[in-house]
Amino acid sequence: MLTNRESTDVDDGPKQYLVTCESCSFEHAADGRERATAIGTDHHLETRHEVVAFEVPPSLGSP
Repeated sequence: MLTNRESTDVDDGPKQYLVTCESCSFEHAADGRERATAIGTDHHLETRHEVVAFEVPPSLGSP
């Protein structure tokens, strides 16, 4: 299938994630999946709340 999208094989560095809690107002930005996992795990261990990490798309117009 052909699309107008560019190849995703380019490495733009670590991906950005937003870690949020489903039970409270906790939100934290993280660089990379490992860091997001660590932040979410720490919050879960402290509060027993469930957390979710969303990948944040790169900013439009950034070099």
